[in-house]
Amino acid sequence: MTWQHKRPVLLGLFALLLAISFAINPIAGKTSYAKATTTTASHVQGKLIVVSLSRQWLYAYENGASVFNTAVMTGRDSLPTPTGTYSVFNKLHPTWFTSPWPQGSANWYPPTYINYALEWKAGGFFLHDASWHSTFGPGTNNWHHDPQFGWQAGSHGCIAMSYSAAQWLYNWAPIGTTVQING
Repeated sequence: MTWQHKRPVLLGLFALLLAISFAINPIAGKTSYAKATTTTASHVQGKLIVVSLSRQWLYAYENGASVFNTAVMTGRDSLPTPTGTYSVFNKLHPTWFTSPWPQGSANWYPPTYINYALEWKAGGFFLHDASWHSTFGPGTNNWHHDPQFGWQAGSHGCIAMSYSAAQWLYNWAPIGTTVQING
């Protein structure tokens, strides 16, 4: 078979690989995620944080306009992130998180330093940075392989994100900012 005969087959395989990479790459869908969520916030005045659990993505709006979005990691199946509408009622910078589970429990974690934390539901539900993760976005709320830290599960119900995203959100969102968690 000559190159001219192989070319359509190779182009077809390339197109298939490209389509698959867009389907599984969390960054590839960023624009469509923003478009899908914009209508949710278009009627809201003031500041609004919207988290999509199905997309593992956070969107920030001011007076209905999108001002920021980022990949996040939410609760694992055994400790899911609650859905609903809440308000930021506590901001901590810096702080330490201490496990409410006893040492030896499958959910226990050692005292953990957090740079930026915004509490939105009583009982320790925060939007916060997570230095022990290097990946966020689709699939990270379940067992996944983090290229820097190895095999990991999702959060304990919090909404975790990169340091820079948590810093931006902390500086932008005052106490009282609405937090809407969608399935």
